[in-house]
Order: sequence, then C-alpha cells, then structure tokens
Amino acid sequence: MNIFTVIAVILAVWFILPVFTGQVVNIGNVTGVLCAYFLYRLSVEPAILKNPFILALFVFLIICLLISAVLTYGMIRTLRRKPNGNETLIILGCEIIGTRPSLMQVERLRAALKYLEAYPETKVICSGGQGKKEKISEAEAMRKWLAAHGISEERIIEENRSETTEENLRYSLELIREKNLNPVIAICSNEFHLYRASLIAKDLGLQSSSVSAPTAWWLFLTFYVRELYALLYFMIRRKLKYS
Repeated sequence: MNIFTVIAVILAVWFILPVFTGQVVNIGNVTGVLCAYFLYRLSVEPAILKNPFILALFVFLIICLLISAVLTYGMIRTLRRKPNGNETLIILGCEIIGTRPSLMQVERLRAALKYLEAYPETKVICSGGQGKKEKISEAEAMRKWLAAHGISEERIIEENRSETTEENLRYSLELIREKNLNPVIAICSNEFHLYRASLIAKDLGLQSSSVSAPTAWWLFLTFYVRELYALLYFMIRRKLKYS
C-alpha cells in the first residue's frame, strides 16, 4: 500500500464520517468521496491516465485544486479581520434539531458567548428563520441558548425571516437601521463560512469583522468543500450582476 492509497482511504473515511455522526449528506462529502476514489484508482493503476477522458478529468481536478487554494486564501484573510469590541454582533443561523441548536450552531453560539461576555455593551442579532423540519426559528433557538448562558435578553434581537446567508445579513441590516444600532458589524459563523458572509456584507455596504467558530474536525472537510461550491457560485453570480 503506497502513500497515495493511504491518503485516499483517510480522505474517504473523513468524508463519510458525517453520514454516521449526523446523517449529513451534501455536495461536500459526495465530492470528497469521489475524489478519494479517483486518487485510489490512480495509486493502484497509474496507467489509467493514458485514457484521454481520465487525463482530462485529472487536469480538471488540478485546476479545481488551484481555484480552491485561492478561495482558501480568502477565507484565511477574513479570519484575520478581528473585531474591536464595539460592533453589532450578528450570529448566522444554521440547522436546529427540533428546538435545539445543532452542533454547528452551538459552535457559533459558544464563540458568540465569549465575545458578548468580553464586551458587555454589545448588542447581538440572532439571524435565522424556521426550516421545514424545525419546530421554532433558528433565531429563537439561539436567543434561548444565549439567555440560558447568562446573556440578558435586552441585548438579544431576533431576525427570524431569513433562509440564506444573504438574507441573514440583509434582514439584519434592516434591524440595525430600525433600532439605530452600530452599522459596523462582527459576523459570527464557522471559519469556512465567514469569507462569503464578509463579501455579502460588503455588497450591502457594511463594514465587517470576524468572530470565528471552530468546526468539529469530522465535519470540517465536508462543509469546507460544500462552501467552496457556494463561494464559486456566489462569485460567478456577483460577477454577472455587476458586469
């Protein structure tokens, strides 16, 4: 067994883990498993590159990796944009389970809690609507979690209409204007998500910084790859819109 076979097996397991730990199946882990299989085939049968179709696919994957590297650099730069402490904090919502925040939502809430405890004058907008399988809105679930962890409800504002990241920020901006909050914002989300969120904020005329929530290691790769797709789609759509 050579090193590439080992890497392929590790990647396959890493991308499959979310299916068993949280029944997560999305374009991220599907892509990851397919790439791991392709790497495995190359490691045990290098001669398949003589097939023109396989060679073209291999070149395409290399191009995708280069694009991913550029997008990842943007993610890393965004993480370095730290808040000063007087910003309005916006926590971006994600799936809740019934009435309970999911693991990824709890990760965001824990990061937000540290920020709110460090800066007790900060107001926070919990942003997230109610999905089909959710019994309450993501915003309400976040508000309850923060209140249970000692944050005064007077500091918490619910934005419970949004279904996408763009709506999270657009509807939160409406609340900022309505309640005369600081228009300089700090966005709280998982590390891979903050780059796209910051680009959307910029398009809305908002100055933003990042409050990063670390992602559980067994979920990170799957959601990171899915976010690469979302980022690429967003940038293409943005380019077409402003061209």
